[in-house]
Amino acid sequence: MRLVKGLLERCTEMMERLAAGPLGVSELAAALDMPKSAVHRLLQELRRLAWVEQTSDGRYRASLGFALLGSRVMQASGLPDQVQPLLDRLAAETRELVRLTIVTGKGLAWLASAQGAPAGLVYAPEMAGPVRLFATANGKALLARMPAADALALARADGFGTLRPTERSLHDAAALLADLTAVRRRGYAIADGEAESGVTAVAVAIGNIPRGTVSVAGPSVRLPASRHAALAASLTTTAAALANRFPFNTQQQEPIACASN
Repeated sequence: MRLVKGLLERCTEMMERLAAGPLGVSELAAALDMPKSAVHRLLQELRRLAWVEQTSDGRYRASLGFALLGSRVMQASGLPDQVQPLLDRLAAETRELVRLTIVTGKGLAWLASAQGAPAGLVYAPEMAGPVRLFATANGKALLARMPAADALALARADGFGTLRPTERSLHDAAALLADLTAVRRRGYAIADGEAESGVTAVAVAIGNIPRGTVSVAGPSVRLPASRHAALAASLTTTAAALANRFPFNTQQQEPIACASN
């Protein structure tokens, strides 16, 4: 059983990494801390099962079949029909980008979005990138719901202390904990140029035991401090509606251990 569990964990982590883009055998071996020979054997088996395909330069990536499987799961969950109208409404109200995340076993993942900015003024980052817990408003909205030690551990596992997406990204534990205290006090999180230079986001958690977060983001010149409270009020209303519709509410996710108020 231990061998099977270990192999499943390796396969899962490999597919997560390949879903983000093509990687070579050596890159995967280093990332997974596995011998290259073992990585190669696993890749060949996944390729035989049509979950992985090889690119013209010899690297490997997740196949379209793998992507379609995820799409079928998404449709079967009823998520698009449940949450998209709420995101669209908030985007139209704020005239900015609205994004939804879901709690995973390792933090947060982007799940859905709605664009409210007029043509020519659109801020549209990719949805495939990581949700840096210590640098994004979404991440800090989640971390603020956790005990300090758990929040720091999860942030460090996500690169806190070693990665700095921008010069404004927090990298000191005391500064991060102080920021999370401020998030709890005011009821919403702010990231001002921390994940991406010149971009500000405001976010709130969904549910008393967070199942995700929802945010509004845009160029900092369009989201000054004078707008934050109003944006947070709209986000809070949307988060309450999302909590009643969110379909992924049958299991408590591993990293969430809520701090007492």
